[in-house]
Parts: sequence; structure tokens; C-alpha cells
Amino acid sequence: MNGSGPWPLLLAGQQINASEFSPALLDRLVELIGPALARYLLHDTGIELVDTDVVQSRLMNRFRRADGLRWARHAAVHGVQVICLKGLAAAHLFYPDPDLRTMSDADLLVASADRARLVALYQAAGLRFHQAEARSPWGFLSDASLLPLTSADGASNVDLHVQPDAWPLHRGLSSADVFAAARVIAAGDGNIWVPSVTHMLLLSASHAARDLFGPSTAKSLIDAARLLRKNGGEVDWCEFERRLRPGRVEKPVRAFLAILKRLGADTHAVPEHLTQAAGAEFERAVADYAAFFPADVSALARARRELLLAAEPSVSLRRNWQRLNGLFRPRE
Repeated sequence: MNGSGPWPLLLAGQQINASEFSPALLDRLVELIGPALARYLLHDTGIELVDTDVVQSRLMNRFRRADGLRWARHAAVHGVQVICLKGLAAAHLFYPDPDLRTMSDADLLVASADRARLVALYQAAGLRFHQAEARSPWGFLSDASLLPLTSADGASNVDLHVQPDAWPLHRGLSSADVFAAARVIAAGDGNIWVPSVTHMLLLSASHAARDLFGPSTAKSLIDAARLLRKNGGEVDWCEFERRLRPGRVEKPVRAFLAILKRLGADTHAVPEHLTQAAGAEFERAVADYAAFFPADVSALARARRELLLAAEPSVSLRRNWQRLNGLFRPRE
């Protein structure tokens, strides 16, 4: 197995000798992307996964996907257009069976003019804002989404977005931009709105960078690789690049595309200069992916990753100021 580990198989369909895929690595892969997707991606390697785990994974994926579609269609029936983001969109765009793609909630983008009305509609249907425990001591810093909307039994979980991603990306890719280029696709018994191919790729890169190219981004990496293999020729690269500078994401987006290339994704459709990244932190990120993130990283390592690879310097500085301020006045 090369220095990229099993990623060439996961991203580009290359075959790997099953004997080289250790049980520990397989367990970690299942942790990151779920048993159903792991079984699908590794179907030719001879590696076995417990059938009950795969079945339960598919059933849970189906339940969450169907619930997300239900809320997207509930909005549509009442005259409010929403756009499906992240996993809910990726499941229907890039996989032969959408129940392969794991997701934790339904990410829906709503126009600012419709936000109050949609919240009222969802609340009337039984959803309530849920004050989840903050994952950090400084509270919630994102300006892209509201508090989660959940049902009383906890079965429904809707993440309602007012921007396609947090500052600073929406300075280069606004909610209005995403709505203007959105398209309709078939999903189950109805249709849903999803971002354009160009916007999907940019959002995948932005989400991965915001999560510091860490364990939670493994699915985003696979989504993006499948997008490039299937729809790379449809990406408007002039528009893609034009949005990087005002969105202050040029460095992290280049890093994301360079990581994809290094790990074996088909990046032939990507302009060569957009896949160029170098430096010790880039190499550490590639090594983290290759090893499937075997250990938790320190706060210092996370700060270094953000400053050197996952954000422009001015963005990192502003985020750290917000965090410092949040330690004394946590956001709700």
C-alpha cells in the first residue's frame, strides 16, 4: 500500500490487495463514513463487514434522509423554496443509492426573506429550537445557521441555514448566488432543489477547511472526488476562482483540491494551479487522512492547522478574536 493508504481506492476506484487493509484501518473507516458506505466502496477487496451493521447503517441513513426530504417538501408545499445542502444533496447527486451516504441532520438553506415564515411553519408542525451543548468553551460562532430545530421525540433534526456557509465564504458565495444557480433533481417520490455543481464543490471545500481537514471531513472528501469524476467537466472554473478571493478561501480551497489530488482522486478536470499546495502542515494533513486520523489532536495542533492551511491569516485572526471574546461572553 502506498503513502496514501487506501484513499486511491476510495476516491478513484483503484484496487487494493485485501491483505494490506488492516482490521484497525477498516474499523476506523467505518467510524468515519459508516458501514453501508464502507461496504459499497470496498466491495471488491474481499473485506467482510458484519451484515447486521451494514443493514442497520442503511436503515438509519434512509430514516434521516427521508425525514430531511419530508421537511424540505413541507416547506415547498407551503410556498417556501429551500435548497438541500451537504449530505442531503450529496446523497442524491453522487451515489447510486442515496442510502449509502451517512448524515446526522438535514441542512436546508432558506432565503432571508422567507426565514421567519419557514420557522413559523416548522414550529407549527412540531419542531422546536434546541439549545445543544456547545462543542467549545467559547460557544457558537457561526453566522450561517440557526439553532437546530428538533422534534419532541428527537427523531427530526433540521439545521436551517441562512447562508451557504459561515463567514467569510458568503462574501464570495451568498445565499442569493446559490438560489440563483440552484437546480431541481428527482429524490424519491418528489423533487428537491440542490446547489449547482460549481457551488457544491466550493461548499465541500469550505466545509472541510472549516473543520480543519479533520476526521469529520472524510465524507466531504469522498463527495468531492465523486463530483469531480462524474461532473468535473460541468464545473465553471472561472466562476469558481472568481469567488475565492472575496470569500477569503483561496488558500484552504487550494489545499483541499491538492489533498484530493495527492490521495488519488481524479482531478484532471481541475486547473493545475488550483491543486498546488506545499509545506509541512499540508504534509501533516495528507498523513492524517492516509492514517484515518488515529489520534485526537491538541488545541495547539488545531490552531496551527487553521493558521497555516485551513484559513487565510486575516480569517484566522478574526476567528481567534471571536473565540477570545466568547470565553467571556459565550454566544447562544
